[in-house]
Amino acid sequence: MNPVVRNRGANTAFTLLEVLVALAIFAIVLSLLYGTWRILMQSSSAGLRLAANAQRQRTAIQVLQESLDSAVLFAANARHYSFLADSGGGQSALSFVAHLAPSFPGSGFFEGEQVRRVTFTVEPDSNGSQALFLRQNSILDQISDDPRTFPVLLANDVSLFEVGFWDGRKNDFIPEWTQTNSLAPLVRVTLGFGRKSSFSSSPTEIVTRVVRIPSAGVAVEAQTGMPQGIPPQ
Repeated sequence: MNPVVRNRGANTAFTLLEVLVALAIFAIVLSLLYGTWRILMQSSSAGLRLAANAQRQRTAIQVLQESLDSAVLFAANARHYSFLADSGGGQSALSFVAHLAPSFPGSGFFEGEQVRRVTFTVEPDSNGSQALFLRQNSILDQISDDPRTFPVLLANDVSLFEVGFWDGRKNDFIPEWTQTNSLAPLVRVTLGFGRKSSFSSSPTEIVTRVVRIPSAGVAVEAQTGMPQGIPPQ
C-alpha cells in the first residue's frame, strides 16, 4: 500500500483534545437548553398561579355580592337572623342569613336548606398567609369556627377585608353596624390582595363593590299570618 495514502487516513481520526472540546461544547449547549426550558417552566407555573389567584379573587367578591344580594331577616325571629359585623383587629368579619341558590359554594352540604347563615372571616391558611374563608351554618345552630361548619377558602393572600354600611343620617358609610336586628340598605365591601413590599401594609390590588340589599326585614305581622299586636313566641 502506498505509504502516503496510509498516513493520510491516519490523520483523519479525532485527537483526544478535539473530543474533549466537542464534549465541552455539547455540555454548554445542553446547559443552555436546560436553562431555557427551566425559565419556560417557571414562567408557565407563575402564569398558572397568577391566573388561579385572579380567578379566586373574582370568585371571592362574587360570592360576597351574591350572598348579600339574598340576605333575609324575619323580625319575629330576629335573634336567629341577626346581621353581625366586626371591624376590629384590622380585618372585618361579616355574618348574616341569606336565601342561597343551589349553585352557591358548599350548598351540597346543606341539601334542601337554602336559608342558612354565612360567615366571612380572614384567617391564616395552611401556608400561614392570610386568606378569606366562608363558613355556613343552619340558622338554628350557633356561629362556630368548628371545622365541621365546612369552611371554604375563597381567596389567598388577603391583606385587607373592609366592610362599610350606609348610614342615612350621616349620609356616609360607617365601619360598624350596630342595628343587628335590621339589614343595612347598602354594604360596601373592599378586598385587598398582596402587599407592595415587606415594609408596607398597602395591598397591591384592591377590589371594591357596593351592594344594595334588595330586601328588608319581614315584619312580625307578615310572618306566618300572625296578627299585628300579638308578640312572637
